[in-house]
Amino acid sequence: MKRRIIIICATVITTFSVTGTYLYLTSQQTSAPERTSSMTKKDLPTSKPKDSNQHDKDKKIGSNKENFKLETGFGNKTLEVGRLTGRVSQESVHKNKSFEIKLTKDNTAEAKKKESSKLNNTTPNSTLPSKVKPGKVTPGKQEPTEETPIQDINFYDKERVMDPIDAQLESLDIAALEEKEHLVIGADIAKLQNLIATNQLSYKELAGIYLNRIKKHDQNGIMLNAITEVSPTIIAEAEQLDNQNEPNKPALYGMPVVLKDNIGTITLPTSAGTVALKDWVMEKDAAIVDKLKTNGALILGKTNMSEWAAAMDDGLPNGYSGKKGLSKNPYSSELDPLGSSSGSATAATCDFAAIAIGTETNGSIILPAGAQSVVGFKPSQGLVSNEGIIPLSSRFDTPGPLTRTVTDAYLTTNVLMDEANQTPLSKDALKNKRIGLLSDDESNEETAILKKIKKDLTNAGATVIEGITLEELEQVDTDYITLLNADFKRDLNQFLQINRSPMSTLESIIAFNKTNPTRNMKFGQSELVASQNSTMTKQQADNVANELIHITQNELDSVLQNERLDAIVSAGVGGSVKFLAPIAGNPELTIPAGYDNESNQPKSLTFVSKRNTDIALLNMGYAYEQISKNRKNPILTNQ
Repeated sequence: MKRRIIIICATVITTFSVTGTYLYLTSQQTSAPERTSSMTKKDLPTSKPKDSNQHDKDKKIGSNKENFKLETGFGNKTLEVGRLTGRVSQESVHKNKSFEIKLTKDNTAEAKKKESSKLNNTTPNSTLPSKVKPGKVTPGKQEPTEETPIQDINFYDKERVMDPIDAQLESLDIAALEEKEHLVIGADIAKLQNLIATNQLSYKELAGIYLNRIKKHDQNGIMLNAITEVSPTIIAEAEQLDNQNEPNKPALYGMPVVLKDNIGTITLPTSAGTVALKDWVMEKDAAIVDKLKTNGALILGKTNMSEWAAAMDDGLPNGYSGKKGLSKNPYSSELDPLGSSSGSATAATCDFAAIAIGTETNGSIILPAGAQSVVGFKPSQGLVSNEGIIPLSSRFDTPGPLTRTVTDAYLTTNVLMDEANQTPLSKDALKNKRIGLLSDDESNEETAILKKIKKDLTNAGATVIEGITLEELEQVDTDYITLLNADFKRDLNQFLQINRSPMSTLESIIAFNKTNPTRNMKFGQSELVASQNSTMTKQQADNVANELIHITQNELDSVLQNERLDAIVSAGVGGSVKFLAPIAGNPELTIPAGYDNESNQPKSLTFVSKRNTDIALLNMGYAYEQISKNRKNPILTNQ
């Protein structure tokens, strides 16, 4: 009897133990995400594996910035994004050689779904997917999930872009446009003008093709979200140019151009991406817009950007604005578009316009150009006017082109600089040139892309000097960010008041954002507040700026002179030269250099030369481009 009781007790205990273990393991699977896929997307050509400690170091933004990781539900997955920023520090470009996107299983996400009517009431396109992720795009509708505002990245105000597109496309034969679309994809300005001159295409059809592509791929399809405004008269303006049959046309005549949403126009709102200014139409065009129009270019629309040129908050994802939401990288939904001229890079690489214009304070043209495989050119400081552009720092802000070819960047820069010289660029411009390859970008392991870069430079006639290094200037990093905070507060307040903005001060914008934090300051506004709290006087700021400019110019000049270099080249997204050059005022030119075989991530090469040698730099870049032939168009399908 006792034995029977013991056996029964043992059986019961075993049953409870097995059942309890099963239930525990099941709950762990649903509450603790299982990592089904994890891939590091490297910004620089290196395939060296990194341990977990090194990975944590790599996600560091800069010496004064907190690490940032975005996790957001995506169906039954979770995305984790290590952030890179267009408002760079020296440490971020020197050390941050990778950013990571991870997909992890999250079965609990499905249990969190609910109706987000409060948020959708602030966004007229409430039928659109409210979750536009930094790493993944899902076609069709998707129910919003119950998460904190920082995880809910929306695609805002679709009709703002679509209404003027649909109204104008009604008068066009869409089938005919799509038959000719292949002629336009990847075409440079010279080819487009030749197509029009030979009656294979009209300016009206060209504008229509771009509008149709924006409709199909930017506002629908994979929803890249690069365009924030569209001119309601672009088709009528293009048709007028067709009827004029103007002889001796300027190079940009009839070419549709998109502008970063901080560049002032009298016909379209200018906002710097903020909700506070989303409907503000300025009373005059920016100086560069006047130049573009004078040369016959047509303003097609505005492009999305990192809000306030990445001066909103350290947690703001690249390419996100409260006005329009998140723009994405067309080469892969898992790749960072970088910023702050994110939408301009997307528009250029996806053929949403013939030309895109961005602005750079530090890295904001060069970084997104490299990340999205286009040519990005930041001219020497002072050669292109920034009048009429919402400032981050008027002493450093510089507009420049993002285009599919170096020649198009050259033609556009000539217009922006009022340069009459239209001498063709030379394929021989690298012959007998000494090009220094910056060593702080690469690992010790030579990748196929780096080998090709050196081979292409050599085949173009250049002598490649390897092992070029720049001194780490930690105090420059710290002082520069402090200076930007002071400049932004002073310059923005002055700009808003002079241009009679509906919001007259930074303080009033900060207060406005608090009225609807879910939409107006989804990721916070710590950088705006830091600028508002700045007590640095104008004289103090000038003294700091002069010292920083002197230090960075001296560092770059000494390397160029001591090594007898015609240019320094930096491969990949990183590279301290890309932090120092904008402060020093040197020109920068980024050119596609290839693609990662596994991730399709674009790789780039950036040239930096002496100040005011812009045409020589563009010539060297052209010679490299012509012999390397690296760029390929993105495939605009759901990924």
